Amino acid sequence: SSLFTHLSTMKKFLMIIFTMYLLLYIVGFVIPQKTTHPVLERLSKPVTIAHQGGNKVYPDESLLAFTKAVDMGIQVLEMDIHRTRDGVIVINHDQAIDRLTDSSGLIWEMSWLELQEVDGAYNWSPDGLTYPYRGKGVKILSLNTVLDSFPKQVYDIEIKQHDPPLEKDLCDLLRKYGVAADQTIVASFRDETLARFHDICPEVAISLPVNQGTILYVLSRIGLERLLPLDAVVAQLPTTFSTKLGQLELDRRYIEAFAKRDRQVWVWTVNDLIEMKRLVNMGAHGIITDRPDILMDFIHHSEEDAN
Repeated sequence: SSLFTHLSTMKKFLMIIFTMYLLLYIVGFVIPQKTTHPVLERLSKPVTIAHQGGNKVYPDESLLAFTKAVDMGIQVLEMDIHRTRDGVIVINHDQAIDRLTDSSGLIWEMSWLELQEVDGAYNWSPDGLTYPYRGKGVKILSLNTVLDSFPKQVYDIEIKQHDPPLEKDLCDLLRKYGVAADQTIVASFRDETLARFHDICPEVAISLPVNQGTILYVLSRIGLERLLPLDAVVAQLPTTFSTKLGQLELDRRYIEAFAKRDRQVWVWTVNDLIEMKRLVNMGAHGIITDRPDILMDFIHHSEEDAN
C-alpha cells in the first residue's frame, strides 16, 4: 500500500509538472515577438556577409575591401563604428588605430583630420610577412563615405564605442541617408548600448543581444523559447560561444528556436568551404566571412548543383 501511495503521489506530481509546462507553452504563443522586418525582404538565402569587407583578402574595413566584396556579389557589408572627437562616425574595428596604421591613438580622442593623415593599411598583411597596401593611400573611412559609395547595399553595423555614446548620431545619419527602415542591421556586444539605440531608432532592425541569446539557448532545450519576448530579427552567432553556463554549441535546435517566421541566424566567422556547407545544411540563413571569395564560390557551386 505504501508503494501504491508513493506511485499515486508521483503521478500527481508529474501531472502538476506537465500542466505547468503546458500552460507555459501556451503562454508563449501570446508573448509579443518581432518576427519580420523590411530589411529581411531585401535578402536572398543563404545571405552573404563580408566581415569587415573581407579582411583576409584586403585591408580591414577599407574602401577597397568593401568595393571588391560588392563586385563579387556580396549582399551585406559588416562594419564596426566609433566616433571622432569632432563627431564624425568612422569605421574601424578597434578603439585605437595602432594595430593597422602607421600611427597611434584612440579614435574618440582624435579629430577627423588627424585620422585622415594616417596610412590605414600600413600594418595590414595577408600572410604576416608582406605589406602589399603600405603607402597605397588606404584611408580610415567615415560611415558617410560607405553610405555614399554603396547606396544599394544592406549594412550590418556593430557599435563598438559605448562611451561617449553615439547611438543618436548613428540614428540621425541612417535616417538622413534613408537607409534606417530597410537597409541596416545594428548590433553590439553591449546589451545596454543596443537597448539605447533601439529606443532612439526603433525602425532599424537589431541583432540578438548577448544575454538574451543565452536565455534563448536554455529555453530552446525544453521547447519554451517563445517565452522570451524578442525585438531582434537577426541573431549573429559563432559556432561555439562562452556563457555563464560554459561553452555552448550552435545546433539546429537553437537555430529553429530563433528563426520564427522571417527571423534569420547568421554565423561568424566562417572562412572554410566545408564549414559553410555544414552550417547552411544545419539551417543557418547567413554566413559572415573574412573570405568573401570563398563564400561566393560556395554560393555559385550551390546554385549550379541546384540547377
